[in-house]
Amino acid sequence: MRARAGAGGDTHQAAHIARAAHGDLRLPSSFAADARAVYDFVETFFDALCAAGVEHVVISPGSRSTPLAIGASRTAGLRSWISLDERAASFFALGVAQATRRPAALVCTSGTAAANYLPAIVEAHYSRVPLLALTADRPAELRDWGAGQTIEQPGLYGCYPRWSSEVPVPSAGEASLRYAGRLAARAVEMAIATPAGAVHLNWPLREPLEPVAERPPAPPRRVASGNAAVRFSQARLEATSGDVEELVSLVRQHERGVICCGPMDADRALVTAISRFARAAGWPVLADPASQLRTREEGPEGPILDMGDALARAPGFSERMRPEVVLRVGQTPVSKAQRLWIEAARPEAVWWFDEGGQWGEPSQLATRVVRYGAASLLEAASASLRGHVGAGSGWCRALESANAAARRLFEDLVSRQDAWSGLTVAAAVARRMPDDSVLFASNSMSIRLLDLALANRRAALRVLCNRGASGIDGISSTALGVAAAQERPTVLLTGDLAFLHDLSGLLVARRERIPLTIVVIDDNGGGIFSFLPVAGQREAVDFERLFHTPHEIDLARACALFELDYQNPDSLDSLEAALDLALLQPGVSVVHARVGAKQNEMHFREGVAKLCEVVDAVMEASDAAGGAAASGGSA
Repeated sequence: MRARAGAGGDTHQAAHIARAAHGDLRLPSSFAADARAVYDFVETFFDALCAAGVEHVVISPGSRSTPLAIGASRTAGLRSWISLDERAASFFALGVAQATRRPAALVCTSGTAAANYLPAIVEAHYSRVPLLALTADRPAELRDWGAGQTIEQPGLYGCYPRWSSEVPVPSAGEASLRYAGRLAARAVEMAIATPAGAVHLNWPLREPLEPVAERPPAPPRRVASGNAAVRFSQARLEATSGDVEELVSLVRQHERGVICCGPMDADRALVTAISRFARAAGWPVLADPASQLRTREEGPEGPILDMGDALARAPGFSERMRPEVVLRVGQTPVSKAQRLWIEAARPEAVWWFDEGGQWGEPSQLATRVVRYGAASLLEAASASLRGHVGAGSGWCRALESANAAARRLFEDLVSRQDAWSGLTVAAAVARRMPDDSVLFASNSMSIRLLDLALANRRAALRVLCNRGASGIDGISSTALGVAAAQERPTVLLTGDLAFLHDLSGLLVARRERIPLTIVVIDDNGGGIFSFLPVAGQREAVDFERLFHTPHEIDLARACALFELDYQNPDSLDSLEAALDLALLQPGVSVVHARVGAKQNEMHFREGVAKLCEVVDAVMEASDAAGGAAASGGSA
């Protein structure tokens, strides 16, 4: 027995030595994969993804993910993108999914590569954006045994995926292929269901990982092999008569109502229903810049307030104009002043329209929650309010008058040639955006500047922002994904820290021609912290080092590293010319607007103070004229 074992061992050893001479260092293993079965399974899976509507996959190179990467790239109808950094890749896919409203797939190798997906999966969870994370893994026999590049990947993303599943090690047979097709269809459906979000499929894969050298051509559509592809459908959600009657009753009893719309990528039906109801009820809309209500191709049908943040900051306005009813739609608005104004008013009724299947009313004032069917409810209520005083009420006219006065003053403040600040830049970007385009705003100061800068306009302008978790990571990558997935001019408005935070995401711009204009407002650090109370104790708390964190980096050098088109305007005229030129470029173009930190802070504070003054002046004039809205109660 020993002699036979030794002879057999010599044969296996000789074979291993021969493979090693060609760079193959794998030891013989009884756990070896059936490469044909693996690639049939993987390609059936990707065929089914395409059949379910997935069009994009973002691949980060790695060894263990070899079958996934090759399978995805071979699939007709699936556009593959390559990103070296998994964190940047995941945010790029997030942007693709935002642009297309369909899941984008991610492919990476095992170990910490998969861990880099977590921030984007968190954002997808809170923003309700569909993603598919396909992470390669070591099989069970290698886990917890000290194998390299092996971590505990099942459950890696905690509670954030909508669904997580461990994919079985692929095997041969019709049942295996049928499972692959059903797995893909179910993953897509779980990602786009309500609430939408990420799905994590963990793929344990055994060696050999490369395809068989001479493999017969596969059938054109393996997803249908043995059985028809699974289909999903969802019944339409309609308002109940009880909800309609209750809402109409509220309108007739209370003149002082507002509709607070936060960031949302709403369809035309919901946006139109909100606008029509606002007009019928006489309850103005406080429209967040990313609510899709300020920029509509048809123009506003109802009273849309685009200066809600400025109104809520004015002390006289806040005291006089206290809403009795608030309707909440979308995510939490960016304006903290607006939220505090509503909380201080202690409205009698707060209706929260939960369209995403995920709580979004942080003030904890909701007295009524309506899950789904908001468009149907608001349209039905509008029809029942025919003949109501509506937008002609004193309350509605007073709010619109204050909003108009604030908007006129703001445009005057930011159009002067001697005014150069973040507000000036944001306003210029908002004005120069072409029709049928996309504006992506970074978190932190950029979206707050845009809240003041973006005026109501008749244009098909889509405004997006990662407001789910509201972080600054992955901002450039997300905007690149948005721009890559659709043929519309796209502009990113961002700050210097967010730009620096995601430098590796710009690598894709060297590989692909992606038409994106990046406008960077550079105040050399975290200027937003200057508006926090802690800024008043500057030296005592080492404010500059711990919070403002000046970096002293010339962004022109970073742009040169990635060979990006670069412009550095320093005035309103040169900024507008730079924007117009950048929008014509076929690839990524950076417009770098340097602003002095202290001057930038001063200009913002002075501008807000003047806006508050003009708003309160309108309120005082209304009082003097005996305006019903400013002095009276309910209608």
